[in-house]
Amino acid sequence: MTEAHVLRHPDFSKAFEISCDASGVGIGGVLSHEGHPVAFFSKKLNSAKQKYSTYDKEFYVVVMALHYWQYYVFPDEFVLYSDHQALCYLQSQKQLNPRHVKWSEFLQTFTFVIRHHPGVDNKVRDALSRVLTVVQSLSITVPGLDRIKSKYSTCPNFGIIFQ
Repeated sequence: MTEAHVLRHPDFSKAFEISCDASGVGIGGVLSHEGHPVAFFSKKLNSAKQKYSTYDKEFYVVVMALHYWQYYVFPDEFVLYSDHQALCYLQSQKQLNPRHVKWSEFLQTFTFVIRHHPGVDNKVRDALSRVLTVVQSLSITVPGLDRIKSKYSTCPNFGIIFQ
């Protein structure tokens, strides 16, 4: 993610592509046309979802991406890329648990093909699912902030609020 990816306007005459990825702490995706990004999304997983199996996290990111971009892709056919090979067989599973049944029912409203795309081949999608880890590791300091804080108590306008 060292180079800037410029977003393009959606062209509804072309097929959309959605690339999704999940990590231990978050999920992310890219909506694109012919490899050029149209939109990004990234979301932190709550503590319960962080305990999902890898398969469930990867399935969940597909569902969330389609919720997020359903107005772009419905009713046309699109391609969904995932770095999780097992998701390629998502539409042909025979036995589903209750969570998967709910998610599968939602997915049945869309026309799409799932293709495996290894994570090493799509660094943007991979980075979006891990963005929280990067943000949490940053240390930001604002020069002079301590000086500003010390002046609040002596300020005639803020002194009243500060007491």
